[in-house]
Amino acid sequence: MQIGIDASRYALDQATGVEWYSYHIINALIEQVALDDENKMVLYSREPLVFDEKIEELIKETPTKFQNTILKAKRLWTLWKLSGEMEKRPPDVLFIPSHVLPLSRPKNSVITIHDVAFKYLRTSYSFMQYRYLDWSTKYAVKHASRIIVPSEATAADLVRFYNCRQEKITVIPHGFLAPKMPSKSSGDPFEKYEIFRYFKIDKDTNYILFVGRLESKKNLERLIKAFAKFVDSHPDYKLILAGKRGVGFNNIMRTVQENNLSEKVIMMGYVSEDEKNILMQNCKIFAFTSLYEGFGMPILDAFYFGKPVLTAHVSCLPEVAKDAACYCDPYDVESIEMGLMKLVSDENYAKSLVEAGTERLKDFSWAKAAKMVLAVFESLIPKQNGQ
Repeated sequence: MQIGIDASRYALDQATGVEWYSYHIINALIEQVALDDENKMVLYSREPLVFDEKIEELIKETPTKFQNTILKAKRLWTLWKLSGEMEKRPPDVLFIPSHVLPLSRPKNSVITIHDVAFKYLRTSYSFMQYRYLDWSTKYAVKHASRIIVPSEATAADLVRFYNCRQEKITVIPHGFLAPKMPSKSSGDPFEKYEIFRYFKIDKDTNYILFVGRLESKKNLERLIKAFAKFVDSHPDYKLILAGKRGVGFNNIMRTVQENNLSEKVIMMGYVSEDEKNILMQNCKIFAFTSLYEGFGMPILDAFYFGKPVLTAHVSCLPEVAKDAACYCDPYDVESIEMGLMKLVSDENYAKSLVEAGTERLKDFSWAKAAKMVLAVFESLIPKQNGQ
């Protein structure tokens, strides 16, 4: 079987959720294909792909199994370049991990739809963003051979909003890969990075951490208001928001100013993986009280670093965290505040969540996810061959 993959979102430079998914699932698929005797892979991208050392070595060891096809285009890459390639040289299966289906595609196509947050939180998207996301989701539901989703919640949303047939959907949870951490012999990690010195964050700072895009659908305004109440009884704490600015950032900034928290709420902007890991490793609480998520990858990071998690009882978040998190009503500021207070004041409860999180993390593996994705591809081929 020749597997074609849209690798246009395979990136590490300032990657966000869907880019990280694309990066990890493609790496895991490469590892699986390198070991079997039946499959080959073509990766389509705008520029030559840069792999890490392990993946590069696998590709070099089995060069006939892998090909990186470069399709140059500044605009309309999917609609023009990828569609044209599909017409000329279609693979047996085309996989789109983090984008939209091309207009021309082979008989068998598989796409991952990560969420339909735009259906629940319409004001968090511009008019054109909403129209594009709605159109591309409808198009995928109609034309893709199979749809992969990361959670049962997203599967239910596709059925609810787009009348997608259940048998067309496969739920494949994301995996998890333990991060590479600097050795302890390298000294104080906070001293190594200028961003921590700039914001005066060190190993003695008590802080609650959020990681993700700073946008309205992440519910940061209510988290800030809850923190404003929390900090009255815990004045030594800070709230660190790490991530790029998104839709609604001005309202988030205004909430900080209105609650006189400019010295207490630190918005770092985008942080590197190393910086994120250091922040995770040293936070007291990880707060992820989004209004909607397709999966919620940062929760797994918090589990890995042994941190108590406060999250929202909405969409897929209870499905991912199960009994390893403290839940709140994300629309209720007092509920969020009570969650923060409970995690700080009840050490035994927080410890029990950390232990449950460590166990929960064992259920998530990129190798497992890649095997399930390959099984979806393989399920299509017998139908093509009449078997």
